[in-house]
Amino acid sequence: MAITTARTGSALNIQFRTGRTEEGKPTYKTKSFRNVRTDATTQSLYEVVLKLKDVQQHSIIKVTREDESLLREAEQQS
Repeated sequence: MAITTARTGSALNIQFRTGRTEEGKPTYKTKSFRNVRTDATTQSLYEVVLKLKDVQQHSIIKVTREDESLLREAEQQS
């Protein structure tokens, strides 16, 4: 049985270091950008992050991309 995948959604998540607790531990906040074009390349998304970096108040710690895909059986050809 062959399975096909179709990307149905994508999101870009950027984690920022926002400060420190009273104990000195770092605090973080994550900003999510939903409905990212599913055909956007990883390179183009990272270039957007680099441009956003210059206008952010806090340091960027981590960037992740979440992709959602639909899995289904491939149609059999006769």
